[in-house]
Amino acid sequence: MQIKFEILKKGDEVLNTWDNKISIKHKNGDVEIFVIEFDQDNLPRISEKTFLITFGKGIVSIKNDDTNFEMGTF
Repeated sequence: MQIKFEILKKGDEVLNTWDNKISIKHKNGDVEIFVIEFDQDNLPRISEKTFLITFGKGIVSIKNDDTNFEMGTF
């Protein structure tokens, strides 16, 4: 069996895979971590939640369709 995730864009590269996560380095230098979950039928799904690591001043921000939240960490 092969499970195929078509999530790369031109210029992206996979940095690592572990447990249920895939880290991808985007062309602009950002790194995004995708989480794989299994649904009730045990089929793999990519979670809507990703972790985006980018350049900045030590601020963590959380966005969804309804709200934005920021907090400083450094």
